[in-house]
Amino acid sequence: MTVDIEIDFQENIKDLKNNFKHPLNKMIEGLSNKEYHEAGGLSSTKFPLMEKSIRVFLYRYLFDFWKPCFDKGNLIHDCILLPDLVEDTYIESPTSGTDTVAANKLREQYPDKIIIGKGDKQEYRDVAKIVRVIFPFLALDTTKTEVSFFHYHKELDLILQIRPDIYNATIGMLFDVKSTKADNHKEFEKVIEEYNYDLSIAFYYDVLIMCGYKVNLKYVGWLCVPTAKPHIPFVFRVSQELLEKGRAKYQRYITKYINYMDELRIKGETLDVIYSDIAEKEAHSWEYRKEMNNQEDKNV
Repeated sequence: MTVDIEIDFQENIKDLKNNFKHPLNKMIEGLSNKEYHEAGGLSSTKFPLMEKSIRVFLYRYLFDFWKPCFDKGNLIHDCILLPDLVEDTYIESPTSGTDTVAANKLREQYPDKIIIGKGDKQEYRDVAKIVRVIFPFLALDTTKTEVSFFHYHKELDLILQIRPDIYNATIGMLFDVKSTKADNHKEFEKVIEEYNYDLSIAFYYDVLIMCGYKVNLKYVGWLCVPTAKPHIPFVFRVSQELLEKGRAKYQRYITKYINYMDELRIKGETLDVIYSDIAEKEAHSWEYRKEMNNQEDKNV
């Protein structure tokens, strides 16, 4: 039995590859965040969707991923990386919160603007000045911010896309700016794997190399900006061990994707194929999970 669907994702993939409008294997400056995300390729933030199912990933364009809390993170990024865009991109709410009646009313009134809390612009502009003092690499002529790269992966038959926050091709520097509740290295280290920061940095690292660009592990990591005052920034380099762990994560998802697409090609989009993907996971008791975790710890 096959299933009729209104949206043909396989046709969408073909259209993406054949009609892709951005140059491949090139560093693209000036591409807007909106244009980048509308490109439709596989970015690091979409890998966790494959943890739910490949079908969820294939229909990723059906979901609205926006949350009000994202806007403050975007503001911090832009104040540091794209300061010239801040004035025209953001509007302050009359309230300090961003999920209030007043803030939501502004979103309806100005759908093309990002609504932030009262006083946030000046606060994070001041933070950005401090970040540039602590991390002087941002001032180098050879350092680029928010540049985009696209690479066609033949085996996946997908466009891979990345948008490094900070990249310097001369020295191979690759840094991701993270606005974070953590205010020191120890606290940030606790969330790296949980939030898949290791996956993202490994994916960025590898796609840059696929595109023919230089990356030097000595200059790869995170520029962390605490969201709580006094917003003291700190730099954290990624180790070879953690980079490899992040790489193993995203490659596991790639293998899962390839296997599913092979099943589709061989058997067609049958209910059995779909169910084996969407119902892959099985629930267990707390005792069972604890025992399995103990066994995993012993095997490490």
